[in-house]
Parts: sequence; structure tokens; C-alpha cells
Amino acid sequence: MKFKKSVIGFVIIIFIMNIPMEVFSNEILVKAKETHQTMVGFGASIGWYENTLTSHPQKEDIYYQIFDNLGLDILRLRNVYRNDPNFAAPFAEIVGKLYEYSPDIPKVLISSWSPPYDIKSNNSTSGGSNATLKKNTTTNKFMYGEFGQYWVDALGAYRNIGIEPDYISIQNEPSYDASWESCRFEPTEGTVAGYDKALDSVYFALQQAGFQTKILAPECHGIGYNTFQNYAARYNHTKVDGYAYHLYHGESDNVSDNHNPDLFNTNLANIGNNYKSKPIFQTEYDRGSWFNTVWLMHNCLVNGNVSAYFWWELVWGSGGKPLIEMQSTTFTISKYYWAFRQYSKYISGGWKRVTASNDTDSLRVSAFINPDGNSLTVVVINLGSQTKTMNFALQDFSVTNGEVIRTSETESGNIVSSSYNGTTSLDFPSRSITTIAFSGTLVTSVNELQYSNPSEYSLSQNYPNPFNPSTKIQFTLGKEQFVSLKIYDILGREISTLVQKELPGGIHSVDFDAAKMNSGIYVYRITAGDFTESRKMLLLR
Repeated sequence: MKFKKSVIGFVIIIFIMNIPMEVFSNEILVKAKETHQTMVGFGASIGWYENTLTSHPQKEDIYYQIFDNLGLDILRLRNVYRNDPNFAAPFAEIVGKLYEYSPDIPKVLISSWSPPYDIKSNNSTSGGSNATLKKNTTTNKFMYGEFGQYWVDALGAYRNIGIEPDYISIQNEPSYDASWESCRFEPTEGTVAGYDKALDSVYFALQQAGFQTKILAPECHGIGYNTFQNYAARYNHTKVDGYAYHLYHGESDNVSDNHNPDLFNTNLANIGNNYKSKPIFQTEYDRGSWFNTVWLMHNCLVNGNVSAYFWWELVWGSGGKPLIEMQSTTFTISKYYWAFRQYSKYISGGWKRVTASNDTDSLRVSAFINPDGNSLTVVVINLGSQTKTMNFALQDFSVTNGEVIRTSETESGNIVSSSYNGTTSLDFPSRSITTIAFSGTLVTSVNELQYSNPSEYSLSQNYPNPFNPSTKIQFTLGKEQFVSLKIYDILGREISTLVQKELPGGIHSVDFDAAKMNSGIYVYRITAGDFTESRKMLLLR
């Protein structure tokens, strides 16, 4: 009898083991305390058409859509100083609206397409075969010094119109011979100028001039063919604050609208695993359908450990794939806008990606938690042709409420539910992206979690922000370190020193009282050994 029971039990086990996995794979697991990269945020570019935007009869509506409803964290601008004598007015207006509409102080990235014609080898801002920096006729050496001074002058000009960029990229797509505005730099000097020496020159010039702007590199036009690695292997990494690339090739020349986003995964993971000591930025892309866009965004965030993801055309005229297309008197919000918004509206800079998984091949899941531990966003993409019904298992997060937002072939940012508590199953239609924005409580705070293993250095966004008249600044030290924490105004003038002493490793917070200061944007900067970080804060009277 015992033998028969054993046989029956064995048969049951074999039967269970041969049931398709998806019979059991109806659960999405989120580990709210298992953190990965810290997000810088989601951004988009105004590289051209800035004058079209500022003169558009519906520009206020457009500003609302791109800076409020879309929830951008970063705006990428094209450096046109000296190349466009009329750049100041439109850029000042656009960035002013960015600051006005955004609830948090957003960030600005300025990328260079071409330095001025008088330091270009072809005497033109346009590209062409090996159009690079000019050589000095006396020394026969490339004009690296003039290039560094150009960036100092440019940042000074932007500062004068109220724009203090958080990041710069010294050259957009340095390996690409473009016919439009461009400038070639090889990883090291040869027949064209070397990116490594150009970077050294800009870094030294900014340091001498007292600018605290962070540098991203190398912003190559793709991650295939070891392009990124060839540049990154040759410049001094202590002189950059993050890594940047585009995705116009991934595994091969994946530039068609029908590319498979999973073809990028090997190279995304290679960079994401080997260069994760600093934030990784995907700063430009606009290929593929709206659905492949979110699929690739997921791959970048999860496989590539990307901290910031940018779309190329934020606003554009006719043609292209803009988030918003401007006609002469009207504008159109594209499907790309709603797809991108599924991430950008519900995840912000300072949030951390947390572990999320499921056993269903057709679903891609990612999750993110805010610094206070009271907001958890889960993003689910269904790649399949059938609706999937799933339950949630949220570890260490107690849900108060949740909002469910979906974009599909027939929906564009639709609110499916405004009162989802996470305890019932949820349907994920075929070829859709669903965002679940949970509010609630983290059982162990994110700060306590960091303190238990303070292996990283970080500077948090001040809270509250905007503030009047006092605010709290928090930072994390990986070990005992001499720390300097200072406040600057938007012109870079030092206002106050909050910390100037040795501190133990762990989490620290400092109160800043601005009772005697005027309303405006201020910058606080920490230096601790090799770690430096700056953030903006807004004082409102």
C-alpha cells in the first residue's frame, strides 16, 4: 500500500512538473527594498524648431503638455552659442517655462553639434568627411585650447540668460561624419582631433573658470561595433560625471522601424554592467513604432542600467517622430507622447529602480520607488497577442491606493482605475503598456536600507522644494570623509558653507535657512574625496 502511494505521489509530481509554466506564472513579484540604479529621469530634446515653438499661437498649451503633463525631468538643448546670434530669447523663454511648470527643479543638458566655424577645419559648422577642429597655422596642432575656451564662453552666455546647465556633452556623435552641423573626433588624435584631448581641454577650462557643470561622455551615435567602449577606453574617467550614448545602432545597424529591441540587450548589458559606477544616459533615439519604443525603454532601464532616457524630437515641425508636432496654428500630440509618458509622468529623478519579475515570457516588468518610500510605480508591457491576467506580490510595501494608466493600440494614457489596491488581479491587454502608480508605505525606509550598506555616495534633493524659508539637505557617505557642502547662487557665487569637516560614513542631513535671501534658484554642492554632486533648489517667497 505504501508502495502504491509512493507511485501515485511520484506520478503527481511528474504531472505537475510537466504542466506549462504559465499555469503558475500569474504573479508579478516586486521587491521594494532590492534597489538598483538611481534615476536621473526622463528627458527629450529641443535641438531645432525652438523659434517655431516660441512664436507658435498655442505655445502656452504646448508648454503645459511638455513640461507639466509629460513630467519631464531633463531638457536637452543644442549648443548654438556663436553659431546662432539670436539664440538667447527663445532658449531663455523655453527654459523659463520648464522651471515654471515643473514641480521639482528640472535639469538641463546642453550638447554640442559643432563648435564655431573659425575653429573648424572646413571653416563651416557643417560636417563632411573628417571635418574636425582646425589646426593652428603656427604650431600645426589642433585648437584644443580654443575649444575649451569656447565652452567657457558658451556657459557664461547661457548663465547670463538664466540657464545654468546641469550637464554638457562636448560633442554630439563624435564618430559620425554628418552632412549637417557636426564635428569629428576620434578616440585619440590621428588625422582628426582626439576626443580624449578635447575632453581634457574642456574639463581644465571649466575648472579654471569655476564652472560646476557635469560632463557626460562620449555620446556616440550607437552602442554596436564597440563604438562606446573604444571612446570610453581612452579618456580620463575622473573628468566625467556620467556616460552617454545614442541607439542608432545596437547589435548591428538597427535603424529600421521594424527593429527588434531585444537585439540591443547584449550591448546594453555589457555597458550597463561595466560602467555602472556612474549614471548612464541614453540621450537620443527616435526609431521604431510607439510600441517598440517602450519595449526598448524597458530594455535600457533593466538590461542597460540606464539612469536617464531621452527622446530626440520633443517638439518638431512636419515630419519626423516628435512627441508633439507643430502645425502653423495648431499642434498634434503623437502616440509616441503617450507611450513615453507611461514612464516619464510616473517616475522621477531620485527614484530607484527596484527588482521586479514574473515568469511570463510575453511580459516585461520594471518597478521604481521614490526617495521617501511612499510611492511605487510598476510598469508592465505585454508583448504578446493575448491578454494576460496577473496578480501582484509586493514585498515590503503596503498599498494605500493605486492608479492604473494604459496605452495600447486603442488607448492613449487612459486611466483604467483610480482606486486599485493591488490585491485583485489585473488585465494586461495584448501589445499594451500599463503603469500602476501605487501610494503607500515602505516597511523599511529607503534611507535605512542605504544606511545598512552605505557603499555609495549620494546627494538627495532637498526637502521641501520649493521651500520658504528653510529646507533639509541629505547626503550619504560611503566611508569616513572630509566633506564640504556649500550653497551658490545661479551665477556661481558662493553664498554659504553648511559643512566643512570630517564626517563618518552613513546618512547625514543638514538644515539650510534662507530667511535673509531673495527668491530664486540656488545650487548646493557637496565634495567628499573624489565624489562631487550638485543639485538645484528653489526659494519662493
